[in-house]
Amino acid sequence: MPLVHQLSVLWEIPLGLLSYGFSRVVKATLTLISRYYNPTDTKVEADWQIVSADFLKSPVKLLWTMSRARWNLHALIAIAGPFTVQSTITLDVRSLWQSAPTWTAVVYTLKGYKTLTSISSLTVSPDQDTATIELPPGRYLVGLRHYDWRDPVQLPAIVVDGAPALASESRSAPPDFNQFYRGLAARRGLLFSALNFYVYPLLRWMQWLPRSFVKPTFLPVPNPETHFFYGALDRGEQLTLDLPAHLLDTHRLYFSLYSRDCFPYDWYPITQDHHTTDPMTEQGVYILRVHPKTPEMLGVVAPLVKFLRSRAQP
Repeated sequence: MPLVHQLSVLWEIPLGLLSYGFSRVVKATLTLISRYYNPTDTKVEADWQIVSADFLKSPVKLLWTMSRARWNLHALIAIAGPFTVQSTITLDVRSLWQSAPTWTAVVYTLKGYKTLTSISSLTVSPDQDTATIELPPGRYLVGLRHYDWRDPVQLPAIVVDGAPALASESRSAPPDFNQFYRGLAARRGLLFSALNFYVYPLLRWMQWLPRSFVKPTFLPVPNPETHFFYGALDRGEQLTLDLPAHLLDTHRLYFSLYSRDCFPYDWYPITQDHHTTDPMTEQGVYILRVHPKTPEMLGVVAPLVKFLRSRAQP
C-alpha cells in the first residue's frame, strides 16, 4: 500500500470525528425544526409521497434524507403520514401485492425516525386483504419499499384506530423510475462532504470499532428483513464478490456504490456467483443487500459473502 494511504489515518480520523459531530448537530437541528413547524398537538393531514426528483427538489428534504438514511437505490420508496395512533394502524395489502411481488412496509416513529416494526411480502399472505399492526399511542410514519414494482404503483389505503386515514392512490412508476438518483450528484457540495466525511473512515477501519456502533451509524433505518454487507473503496480499487453456493437460489442480492459523501454512484442486482466491480474513479463506499426470497429464509443468517478488495492493474 502506498505510504500516502498508510499515513491518511493521521487526518482521516480527526476530520472524521469532526464530521461525525457535525452530522449529529445537523440531525438534531432538523429534528428541532420539524417539531417547531409540526408540533404534536397540530393536526396535519396525512399524505403519500414517493421519493423522486420532485420530492428531493427541496434542499432541506435532500439534507434531511442524507442525514438519516443510506439510499436504497433498488426499491421504489413511498412515505405516508404522519398518523396519530392510539392502538392500531391497518394497511390494504391487496394494493401492495398488486404493486410489487416483493415489498416491505415499515412503521417509524415520527420523533427520531426510529424503526418500530414492519410487515412484508414474507410475513403477509397474498390472499390477505388487510394487515393490522398494533402500536403504542404515538405519532408515526409508514415507509414502503417496492422491489421489481409494476407500473402503475397502487399505494395502499390506511386506516388508523378503525377510521379511514389515507385513501389509496395510483402513481406512475416506469421501470427506470429510479434513474433520477443519477442526477443527484450535480448537487454535491461542501455541506454534504462535511456531513458524511466520517463514513469512509468509519468503514475503512471498522474492524477496530464495535459492530454495535458501526451498523446503526452507517445504516440508521435499515430494512429489518435484509442482511447487509458494507465497506469502503479507495480510488482505483475494485471489489470481487464470491457468493456461497445456492445463495442466489434463496436470496436476492442488490449491490450499491456511493461516493464518499454518500451520493448515488452506481447500483445493480448481483446475478452471478462471482462478480468484480469496475475500478472506483473516486473514494466511495458500498452496500450489498441480501434479501430473502421466501418466508422460510426469514430470520436465517445469510451465509457470509467473500469480499476481496484489490487495485486495478494499470
